[in-house]
Amino acid sequence: MIDFSKTTIVILKTVAHAFLLVLFVSGCGGSASSGPTGAAENANILEVLNTSTSPTNQATLPSGTDSISMAGFWEKQVVTGFTKTGVLRGYGYEDFKNLTLLTVPSSNPADIKSTLFLITHHDHQAQSGDIVTISGVSQNALDVPFALLNNAFEIIGKDANSYFINVPFVTNKREVFLLKANLAYKYQECVGTQTVTQTVAAPTVPVTIFDGYEALVAKYTVENSLSGCSPPMASFTTYKYFAVTNPRPGFTLKYPLLGQKVVNGDFASFYLPFNLPDTPLKSGDTGSIGTLKYYKSSNKAFLTGSSLLSYEILKYTNNAVFIAIYADNYNDNYNLVSRTTEIYGRDPKLDKEYKLIRTTVKYNNPRRTEVIIE
Repeated sequence: MIDFSKTTIVILKTVAHAFLLVLFVSGCGGSASSGPTGAAENANILEVLNTSTSPTNQATLPSGTDSISMAGFWEKQVVTGFTKTGVLRGYGYEDFKNLTLLTVPSSNPADIKSTLFLITHHDHQAQSGDIVTISGVSQNALDVPFALLNNAFEIIGKDANSYFINVPFVTNKREVFLLKANLAYKYQECVGTQTVTQTVAAPTVPVTIFDGYEALVAKYTVENSLSGCSPPMASFTTYKYFAVTNPRPGFTLKYPLLGQKVVNGDFASFYLPFNLPDTPLKSGDTGSIGTLKYYKSSNKAFLTGSSLLSYEILKYTNNAVFIAIYADNYNDNYNLVSRTTEIYGRDPKLDKEYKLIRTTVKYNNPRRTEVIIE
């Protein structure tokens, strides 16, 4: 059985903490990541993203012409605020090596272009709609070329010890055979929606001082509605602090981030100064944004973790360009806990400006938990 209690802890930490870690991306791109209909609104640009980030396609992608002013994105959103909504899905992964599995062709679907195979794998933990990737098959099976079996398949549920996959090859044979292979499962463990809102960053009365600098303050809220996790509803609030004047002599970025305070949670401030380039960027450009340190309170007596923030302009097609923002998140022993990646893109047929289209959080735990929000 899938342990949903463990999944719940990871998901809630993700939505409560990881999103508050990636402080740059909260301000970049501004418009709703998916809107009320989820990723459907971004179907075209997501398809372009998937193509542009496929290792088999990158070498042949045509060059584009867009350039990006990350400083301009940042400054605009700090003073205007934003709201974005996305569909949240949580996954867990598990690998099984060198298995020998009883397998039998079961039937041919109505399209007569494929064959349903029944695979027996005791306590596989998968449900209908989960994905299994088969690899390591080196021999044909009942005339089915082994290359067609080395692939990813959507699971069609049967029971706790077996399931069906649909292989794109027609065979009328029905003999039982032994499938020798490696199996990698992708389990969907949690689904829901998430809405993130940041208010306009504004001065306060009396003046707010953060780490010795006068600051604008914005309220940042995360609202989650989840299915498959408990509790089904969760909300989190943090306050972000932006410098009125750039504290770094000679730097022109307006409103650099100084840090944040999570309500009933950690205090965070930058160890290495927050910075974004003010010159246009092109495909392949990379750089550091800064290092964020987390503490139990504002006295900074007890370190609880850190995040290294960086950016990359991904390879792109001739009609789109993508910005990746990374947060490598560490605990207080400097062990990697997770990596958060937020991707911004623009569909030139629909969008005047770049918007958040996908967030992925990958945890460095035995189940390799992953959260995707689109």
